[in-house]
Amino acid sequence: MTDPASFKQLRGLLDAQAQQLTARDYAHILRRLEQARRGGKLDLQRLNQDVEQARLRYENRLRLKPAQIRYPEELPVVQAREELLKAIREQQLVVVCGETGSGKTTQLPKLCLELGRGTRGLIGHTQPRRLAARSVAQRIARELDTTLGELVGYETRFDRRVSERSLIKLMTDGILLAELGRDRLLTSYDTLIIDEAHERSLNIDLLLGWLKQLLPQRPDLKVIITSATLDPERLSRHFHDAPIHTVSGRLYPVEQRYRPMAGDQELEDAIAEAVEALWRPAPNGDVLVFLPGEREIGDAARVLAGRYPRAEVLPLYSRLAAGAQDKVFSTGRAPRIVLATNVAETSVTVPGIRYVIDSGTARINRYAPRSGVQQLQIEPISQAAANQRAGRCGRLGPGICVRLYAEDDFAARPAFTDPEIRRANLAGVILTLAALRLGKVDEFPWVDAPDGRHVAEAYRVLQTLGALDEAGTLTPLGRELARLPLDPRVARIAMAGRGTAAQDAIFVLAAALSVQDPHELPAEARDSARQKHAIWRHPRSDFLSLLKLWQQWRDWSAQASNRQLRKLCRDHFVSFLRMEEWEAVYKQICDLLGNREEPRPAADKRWNDERLNELYVPVHEALLAGLIDHIGYKLPEKSEYQGPRNRRFKIHPGSALIKKSPAWLMSAQLAQTSQLFARNNAAIEPEWLERAAPHLIKRTFLHPQWNSERGEVTATEHVSLLGLPLLTRARHYGSTHPAEAREIFIREALIKGELPRKPAFLEHNLQLIASIQDKEAKLRRPDLLADEAHFFRWYDERVPAEVCASAHLKSWLKREPQAQQGLRMQEADALRPGANADVESQFPDHLDIDDLRLKLSYSHEPGEEHDGVTFHVPLAQVHQLPAEIFDWLVPGLRAAKIEALIRSLPMHLRRQCTPAAEYAQALHQRLDPAQGALLPAMCEALQAMTGVRLEPGDFSPDRLEAHLRPRLQLEDAKGQLLGVGETLEQLRGRFRGEARSALQQAARSDDTLKRWTREKLVDWDFEALPESVPLAHGARGYPALSAEGEFVHLRLFESAEAAARAHPAGVRALLLLRVPERIRDLAKSARLKLALLAAPFGLDPQDIAQQLALRAAETRLLGEEAVRSREDFQQALERRAAFSLDASARLDTLINWLNQAVGIKKQLDAYAARWPASVADMRAQLESLLAPGFAAAIPEPQWPRITLYLRGLQVRLERLANKPLRDEELTAQITPLLRALPGPFHAARWVLEEWRIALFAQELKAVNRPSAQAVREALARV
Repeated sequence: MTDPASFKQLRGLLDAQAQQLTARDYAHILRRLEQARRGGKLDLQRLNQDVEQARLRYENRLRLKPAQIRYPEELPVVQAREELLKAIREQQLVVVCGETGSGKTTQLPKLCLELGRGTRGLIGHTQPRRLAARSVAQRIARELDTTLGELVGYETRFDRRVSERSLIKLMTDGILLAELGRDRLLTSYDTLIIDEAHERSLNIDLLLGWLKQLLPQRPDLKVIITSATLDPERLSRHFHDAPIHTVSGRLYPVEQRYRPMAGDQELEDAIAEAVEALWRPAPNGDVLVFLPGEREIGDAARVLAGRYPRAEVLPLYSRLAAGAQDKVFSTGRAPRIVLATNVAETSVTVPGIRYVIDSGTARINRYAPRSGVQQLQIEPISQAAANQRAGRCGRLGPGICVRLYAEDDFAARPAFTDPEIRRANLAGVILTLAALRLGKVDEFPWVDAPDGRHVAEAYRVLQTLGALDEAGTLTPLGRELARLPLDPRVARIAMAGRGTAAQDAIFVLAAALSVQDPHELPAEARDSARQKHAIWRHPRSDFLSLLKLWQQWRDWSAQASNRQLRKLCRDHFVSFLRMEEWEAVYKQICDLLGNREEPRPAADKRWNDERLNELYVPVHEALLAGLIDHIGYKLPEKSEYQGPRNRRFKIHPGSALIKKSPAWLMSAQLAQTSQLFARNNAAIEPEWLERAAPHLIKRTFLHPQWNSERGEVTATEHVSLLGLPLLTRARHYGSTHPAEAREIFIREALIKGELPRKPAFLEHNLQLIASIQDKEAKLRRPDLLADEAHFFRWYDERVPAEVCASAHLKSWLKREPQAQQGLRMQEADALRPGANADVESQFPDHLDIDDLRLKLSYSHEPGEEHDGVTFHVPLAQVHQLPAEIFDWLVPGLRAAKIEALIRSLPMHLRRQCTPAAEYAQALHQRLDPAQGALLPAMCEALQAMTGVRLEPGDFSPDRLEAHLRPRLQLEDAKGQLLGVGETLEQLRGRFRGEARSALQQAARSDDTLKRWTREKLVDWDFEALPESVPLAHGARGYPALSAEGEFVHLRLFESAEAAARAHPAGVRALLLLRVPERIRDLAKSARLKLALLAAPFGLDPQDIAQQLALRAAETRLLGEEAVRSREDFQQALERRAAFSLDASARLDTLINWLNQAVGIKKQLDAYAARWPASVADMRAQLESLLAPGFAAAIPEPQWPRITLYLRGLQVRLERLANKPLRDEELTAQITPLLRALPGPFHAARWVLEEWRIALFAQELKAVNRPSAQAVREALARV
């Protein structure tokens, strides 16, 4: 049917009869019309029949309404009947506020019946707890004089008694929430009563949020929200300021007394004193005491029982056995003191209470999103909760509430308790929202929006479980988990166990984790209870202890009547009701997941110790699927475990593992009380974790190296899960890093021939290389054989990418035997390649620098920073490359760069180099990168061509276009970009630590670091030092000696420059260790004289002797050739006589200097008061000439001129008295340059000394025409 007019006519007829149809029938028929409008078929006759049948169903429901509805007149809600009837009739949503006992729960459904509700659908009535849903249904059915399940029905998780005749349906809020998956508009109901909304559980908040969206779509739906006096205004605001109707439940006033505890007073003593004050002179009413937890209840009970032996002291908390709880609700003759947790605030009404004592605290369950831990901390309660507690004592007559805290403390507390949505784990909520398609969590209309940290943590948990993918979308597994009425973790466990050998055991454990612990530990019989519970305790797993308890329950159930079964449970301190609930959840899981086993398996399947040992691994691997982040390993020498997210926890004292302390642990729950405790634990193996959560496993590999015995590259694999280290093992590197393993395989197995069984082609190639090496020896030309990099490229081009081990090579050659021929080298393949004049020579793909090869890449994108050539610099080589080579770019760009540099000169210099293009071509032909840095080479060449002197600073390279400037791209061993710069210095400065680590890693990979590292050498007792040694990833290390303090070490340096700086000093120091007697003789020869002369300048004669020895060692022991072998070292030692003569001569010279200096110092002291500025300058000059270390630091060319500099000082002093003003003027010229010197032995210092001679003692004849400009240039150069 596509005719709009026909559809409109039919829709009008249907709407006219809407009030004579149930909401479900109306929605169903409307859906059929919509389908027909979109092109579907419509049978009008069948449609009319369906409408008539629906109308008859509605009329049948009308007849079900009771003829007369009676109300208990004493209830406050009945007294407000007319007001409530009017509000429900006129408003779509009403908030009814009334305290416990006002009658709102039982009477509101009857008021709805009186108004004719329940005819177009059920009157749905939600309760937070299953027990309340059933008991309220029974109460209403009794008041309406009907059988339960007829006019009034109920539905809970495990029980359903609702018929077609039912008008009122009691249910838990979770049942109504689950119906949204089948019926988003809730058309089964024409009225909804959301009871106890003040509890603000997660389910209630979900319902309140959905109802806000639903009401505009269901204008026929009536909603009543009931609340205690805890913040009804918030609920009203949520529903656009819905009207609030308050029904009083307190019949008498309550007096508030504040009795704050003393600083050191125990809580139980404060309670006893408060009871004594209330019962003075004699007990005249029952007392309800609110305490935070079971432990505090036990402490108070012992104190009160001792002080009031005739009173009945009764505990009340949720884990208390049912029989003990029942005692609270039966009153007797003895006065009672009821010690309760916050369960007695709103959930339970304790009869006969006249007095309330409020500790002001409660144990609040909070989920910490940062650590993923459930925290059970004692916290101050809110004002609303305190008022709710006070209201417990105003029902029989005037009451008194004693608060054990100050009134200003009460006033400072928050007005209301945080709703569960603000403090709970939201994983289940987000899974429900996704599964029911209720919208995103941040868009859902919450009464109070959840904390973003809780939301993020919930997403993390669901992604860990596999319920959501990385984008936060529900996965097929997540849809399955949402179908189960279980916590997501427990649902994941059940899904993991389905279809396995441990399926039934996992279903039992999933049910156990969904109910309260059935074990009972009454305070008066705690030891007896523990002895009974030990019967089914498993030594390694609390989970298997639960299975043993389940087996015991099955055995009892098979043999005992219901009455006997209750007694067995009572005798063994087990809750009968919780065992029944456990069994009910188990059956529900079996029904939902199928393949249910018999509830009582055959004898060979009984869970005895042998059977449990067989199931240990599959059971705990399935448990790990849901508890994968509830694991930890034992910390050495501690009773703590290290878990994910930096959590540390202890085993709870109630666990069977408390004295076992296994190496690895899994826990059902991590709860923060006084400490972070793990409850319900089991010993596990780290290998299971790798199988249980492959999507969370992280693997790292270290120290890859060729293993010739195994014929493959092996590395140390470190396996971790959520930051916890699981395993360390040797593993074939090629399985995870085939490219890197292949590189090592080619270098070690093919190039070096480290294969135990060599293929024919490799035998041939190795023989060919040996023959070329023979030719090199004969011809004395060590430049014929190609280098290792060349051989690597040759094999790299021919060996398939998947070959990275000897087994792969063997398999490939077996599949393709003809490949052997392609791997046989010809002589040309093994020789160094000759010059090439094609484009490749102008724009090469690689740049060879010594034995290093850099990849080059090109880009033609003018204006972009990566325009031009990019040099790909491996991290391990960043300190091994000459910095100046990159300024030369590549041959194809070099002429253009030279021309651009010429054009960057200042105008007066540029005129000397025109036309620039011709000069650039001439320079291009003339210059060579071997000359060093580009700019100095250009300066020298241009000066030769033009006669004009240029300095590198005259050019402006920063003005060059991007393609004419070098672009260096630093990359790690995998080719990943680390950073970009124009110079090596930039990259070296930014990545110094990373480069050092990369070099050390490369050196460690093949024991190179160990080979070229020695500590505290005393002689040359090691092999000759090559200039460099190859490392992994194309890097090189540079062995050299290093003098460090009193010792000499062999080190592997990261660059040739660093090695060259360290090695001479290291050799000198090692030589001096072999000639100690010569140094002693030197020191003794002029000990007294040297000591007297050195003392005024704070110099150590022994240090001076040592410095002279170092200097003499360099000039006399060392020749022009570097010492890099034991033979070189021995030859140096043979020159000891020359060393002694040189050292003695230098000592004589130094004593003369000191004699001069002593005389100068005396004159300076005499002139200091008259000419302070000049004397200060001369004193500074003298002190710098004789600065500590001067004997070794003075450059050799300056050594003979020190006497001249001292004589210059003497001349200046002689002239000072005659021309003091002239001296001060000259001193002023020197001072700024003197301050610019970085140190006393800086190279520019000696230019400055020559300038002093020129200024103050011209007759002594300075060298090299010194000037202020010459000093500045020297400073700039260095």
